[in-house]
Amino acid sequence: MSDAAFRDDDQDDPREALLGRALVTRLYGALRAVRIYDLTNHAVRDQLQEMLSLIERAMDDQVLVVAMGQCFYVNGLRVRAENAQVALFASLSTELERRQLAGIRFYPGVTAEELGAFMRILCDHDGAEVSKLEEALGKARLTHVVPVTIEELENAQVGAGEPESRTDGDARARARVTYRQAMRGARAAFLRTARTGRPAVRRAKRVIQPIVDSVMKDDFSIVGLTAIKNHDEYTYAHCVNVGILSVAIGHALGLSRGDLAHLGLGALLHDVGKLTIPVEVLSKPDRLTEEEWALMRRHPLEGVKTVTRMPGISALTTDVLDICLYHHRREDGTGYPRVGEGRSTPLMARIVAVADCYDAMTAHREYRVRPFTGYEALHTLVGPDRAYYDPAALWGLVQTLGIYPPGTVLRTSSGHIVLSLNNDREDLRRPQCRILVRPDGRLVTEAHPEIWDPMPKSESVTHVLPPEELELEIDRLLSE
Repeated sequence: MSDAAFRDDDQDDPREALLGRALVTRLYGALRAVRIYDLTNHAVRDQLQEMLSLIERAMDDQVLVVAMGQCFYVNGLRVRAENAQVALFASLSTELERRQLAGIRFYPGVTAEELGAFMRILCDHDGAEVSKLEEALGKARLTHVVPVTIEELENAQVGAGEPESRTDGDARARARVTYRQAMRGARAAFLRTARTGRPAVRRAKRVIQPIVDSVMKDDFSIVGLTAIKNHDEYTYAHCVNVGILSVAIGHALGLSRGDLAHLGLGALLHDVGKLTIPVEVLSKPDRLTEEEWALMRRHPLEGVKTVTRMPGISALTTDVLDICLYHHRREDGTGYPRVGEGRSTPLMARIVAVADCYDAMTAHREYRVRPFTGYEALHTLVGPDRAYYDPAALWGLVQTLGIYPPGTVLRTSSGHIVLSLNNDREDLRRPQCRILVRPDGRLVTEAHPEIWDPMPKSESVTHVLPPEELELEIDRLLSE
């Protein structure tokens, strides 16, 4: 939850503080009015409309209101109560706490009617378990107003509020937390989608938002974690990895924060159509029969069917539809499904196609002796297979991974053997590395790891070593 970099209003534009204070006040007023009157009441409708106006004024890619004790933060800016508002702020904080909530997110496209329905459900679930509240909101299909649970905020705050001079170890630790949360969130989103037949957009947004935030801050530690391939649940890990890689590629190509959020959500859901394919076909260790391949090739169309069940028509809906439909189409016109002549593949789908193929090539599968290393997969995509993919998306992948993707074992000019951990955007030839073996043959103990961040300019790569040459637990080294 990027909004985790909370800051004090003394150092920001006072107009933002005034807007935040007005929004918190109106939020409390609307909740109180809905508790007393019916949603058709003019006073309630006026409160909701005024709150919507404030939300729209504060909107960037979202508006986040968070309570901490008797203090509130709006989009990360601390909002202090004036003397006459102290009791009001305290009451609203108590209202949220009774429902095990830390705050509320508002997304573009929210309406007064949706705000009213959300407030009605909050009033009806005073003191109820947060799971029942979330279930009620899910049934109401409210996608533009999302509750933030106390647990979610506490998890997201791991590593937050640290000084700007934080160490790389801290960045990697935060990335691990974000990645684990993304895995849990993806699993929950897919299970809910399978159960309801509708994309769990609200849960999927919770997965993607911290990823977009990390990439927008140029903190690419989370990209390095996509090289870890020892997951038991391949489907969820693959979708999370494709989401991370796609957002990073999109950022390298200059996409806006809003577009990155759409791209990440579509990438996370790109294989949602596979929920209709029998498990025995998806996990079959042998080659698929022609009938099974025909079934597998239908998953983009099945994904489109699922996405059309999203409420309303919006830019987000069309972007996710495009990604689901086109992510297996190739630049040379091959791939699947077949589409009419002259129809070009949208940019977001071209990005996801590259991220999808890279992660699939590097994944452990039962029918392979070993997967491609990241280095092998990258050089295949930009080499023999480059005609199949958008050159700009391939360029973005190189900018994201560097020349030596995370997990690559390297020998340097001085004789060191190192493991690539992450790309250095300023020099793609010199990744962040963990030293494994010194030039004299001595192993670097895991208890006292040595990191190059990045590889010194006095060093250069002389060889890329196959993983089987050294008996190393690369996944474990990457995850530490």
